[in-house]
Amino acid sequence: MKKSVVLFFSVLILTACKSTLPPESSYTAYDVLFSREYDGASFQFFEFITEESEYQMLLKDPIISPYLKPNDIQDNNFILVNLGEKPTGGWSIKVEKVKILKDKVEVVIREIAPKGMATTAITTPNFVLKIKSKKPIDLQIINPGK
Repeated sequence: MKKSVVLFFSVLILTACKSTLPPESSYTAYDVLFSREYDGASFQFFEFITEESEYQMLLKDPIISPYLKPNDIQDNNFILVNLGEKPTGGWSIKVEKVKILKDKVEVVIREIAPKGMATTAITTPNFVLKIKSKKPIDLQIINPGK
């Protein structure tokens, strides 16, 4: 009896624990490499970083460079997003969609206002997104209240 109970639990444990890789659908077409509340521009803008010379400037930035690899630009594009000057802390972005199409990459980013209490200090939030494609990027930024 004792052996059959041990055998039963052994089979149960082996079948319950999967050692398979996650499905391909778990692949994300982007990574948010970096975000911070300060040191961004005082006005809202975004910049596509698609060329080696532009990428070298990112690699020289001591704050952003730890999140990059020297050859990342060969297979990826990057988007630098500055939300501009904000009256409080707590502002962020949400990547709503990154869809790699045949001829381009569609990217939709939503600017998220803080909810509840936030620091009452002027901030300049900025972000770096890594888009895992070298196709041209079609970017849409949705601002709160618009």
